[in-house]
Amino acid sequence: MSFYLDNARYESLVALATDWQNRATIGRNERPSANIRDDCAALISAEARFADTLELECWIDCYAAECIYWIPASNSAADPRREITHEIHDRRRLEDRVARIRTGFAYSMIPSVRTTHILGPLEIWRGDGNEVRSRASFIIDAFSNDRHRVLSGWVGYSLIDIEDKWRIAVKQINLIDADHPQGNNSFFL
Repeated sequence: MSFYLDNARYESLVALATDWQNRATIGRNERPSANIRDDCAALISAEARFADTLELECWIDCYAAECIYWIPASNSAADPRREITHEIHDRRRLEDRVARIRTGFAYSMIPSVRTTHILGPLEIWRGDGNEVRSRASFIIDAFSNDRHRVLSGWVGYSLIDIEDKWRIAVKQINLIDADHPQGNNSFFL
């Protein structure tokens, strides 16, 4: 049970989903400084690389203590309280997944899934308060049991500055085929 995933947090997820989906252009006054953009882009790239290299302790450190990891099961993510999701996790659930994989008994990860995350150009703009938002298209090539599987779509990030370190507060993964059966997505998208 999450101690911070409450109605207010769900409302903020709905607002974020709307902003990520409807972002058409970015005005100059909404752009964070070049240093902030570079720091946020570096965090997003590192998070993908840590997933690819299965450096899961480093991967989880990319996330805020109160984070949300959300994979909607529809192409226009709306409200996770009212529609099915493939996954919606808080930090505790992400840590549980990492711990389970590290036991060696996570059968869905035997053999280990090898992935390559390819991110398109990042759009980065100011959010609320000390938040920065980002969106990018992605392709993930996942290889396991002598088979390649390609996933694609776009991902939205809400990044926050915590004691001069940027962390992912929300990651929403929007699969192009989210409304179709997904099979085993036990690895980190």
